[in-house]
Amino acid sequence: KDINFLRASSVVSVIIYHIEKSFLPGGWLGVDIFFFISGYLISNKIICEIKNNTFQFRNFYLKRVKRILPALFSSLIFTVPFAFFLLPPLEMYLYLNSFQSSLLFYSNLYFENLDFYNSPSTKLFPLLHMWSLSIEEQFYIIFPIILFLIFKFRNKSFFKFIIFTFLISLFLSSLDFGNSVFYQLHFRIWEFLFGVILMFL
Repeated sequence: KDINFLRASSVVSVIIYHIEKSFLPGGWLGVDIFFFISGYLISNKIICEIKNNTFQFRNFYLKRVKRILPALFSSLIFTVPFAFFLLPPLEMYLYLNSFQSSLLFYSNLYFENLDFYNSPSTKLFPLLHMWSLSIEEQFYIIFPIILFLIFKFRNKSFFKFIIFTFLISLFLSSLDFGNSVFYQLHFRIWEFLFGVILMFL
């Protein structure tokens, strides 16, 4: 219930922030809280199953697919008729590119490399918010493999590895790498790992 409350608060804060930034200036933190929750829940689930010898990659990824793809497809399909009827050619072209990148979970990289200075208003990018889902999915794909290998073969080094990676990512995110700090997983992974650390403690 506590985690569901955090999720709800995060969603509401992000929505309010996007409606009008002045209503809730720190509303963007909802995304960071979501990353933190993901790290906490996923690591807890994987470690418990590894300890009980019940962890299977197939089951893990299948559950993620069942949980995420229906909502993703619904969001993508919902935007299609609006984009078709409302967007002029250039915006439609950008929309189709963002559609593909969202479907394949690399929209964070797509939007990072988009020239927003010469592009239309971000209000005409209905899938702009998909960058955060792409980061989360990249984490879901990579982290279980790393976690499984370390926990299986270097169990005693697990927590040290998490702390070390957390500190490196946190340090990198404090440097000036432009848009990359906002859009790329390795600058954001400290937020997920903060959840992992709390779960472990």
